[in-house]
Amino acid sequence: MVLFKKTPLWIASKGLLAERGSDFFRCLETASTTFESEDIHDLRVASRRLREGLSLFSRSYPADRITHLRKAVRQITDILGELRNIDEYLVFLREEAHELDPAHGAELAGSIGLYLEKRFLVQKQLKRDLRKVKPVTLRKYFVRTVHAPYLFDPPPDAVCPFTSIDDFARESIDQRLVAVLDLVPEARIPEQAACQHRLRIAVKHYRYRIEVLSPFLDAGYREVHAHVKEYQEILGRIHDLDVFLKLAREMGFSVGTEAALADLLFAKREESFKIFCKKLDTVPFEEIGARIRSLL
Repeated sequence: MVLFKKTPLWIASKGLLAERGSDFFRCLETASTTFESEDIHDLRVASRRLREGLSLFSRSYPADRITHLRKAVRQITDILGELRNIDEYLVFLREEAHELDPAHGAELAGSIGLYLEKRFLVQKQLKRDLRKVKPVTLRKYFVRTVHAPYLFDPPPDAVCPFTSIDDFARESIDQRLVAVLDLVPEARIPEQAACQHRLRIAVKHYRYRIEVLSPFLDAGYREVHAHVKEYQEILGRIHDLDVFLKLAREMGFSVGTEAALADLLFAKREESFKIFCKKLDTVPFEEIGARIRSLL
């Protein structure tokens, strides 16, 4: 489906959601076959993009059908979470084991086997869970829903189906940006880990909304998108380090190893936070928002 900036919303919503759905079901088929780390990651990302698309166009469709789809896709996102977390823990253990003093590193390396065993069990459970998904049934429901947006006599709370997609996109992207901007001042405080985590989630939603609507963004999209993605990666790294610090205290390491690991993680967090603050000063979100609007 060829879409233009003045395409009516009821047509554009079908095309954009179909694109996101195609990506999601392709990733679901692949991950259900391989269970490889990258395929699991790709499916989680595809599921989140699709959920963002469903949220974006929720007022263009009957609420009960969109709610059903969002819940079904969210269920898949959730059941992938534990395996993805274990894979991230394994990367963390291998990386830190290499960087620490050999005596401490050997203690971390000893935990890798335990997580590999846990991964095997979680993968078996994931296979059982994915067998319950019934992708053919879900795809049919998705297609029927996506191809039946409101057209004539939409309910009062629905968005006008004849609104041009560029006007709708501009307003919708700005809605996500407001949530980001509201969190930035507090997130600049190093100790506000909870706020930095909320900002990470807000940036993620902002990024996915931009990606869903990217077919209507002019040349220059990739550059500004790269900045948003980098923000998400920096904030994700900060959050991961906070999680790993908590994990390190719960894994039963010796006092010396726990202290050495905590020192290393704290130093990495401080460095990541400095990178975050520098990014805010050089490419603030206000500038990113203005550039996105100029591309529509």
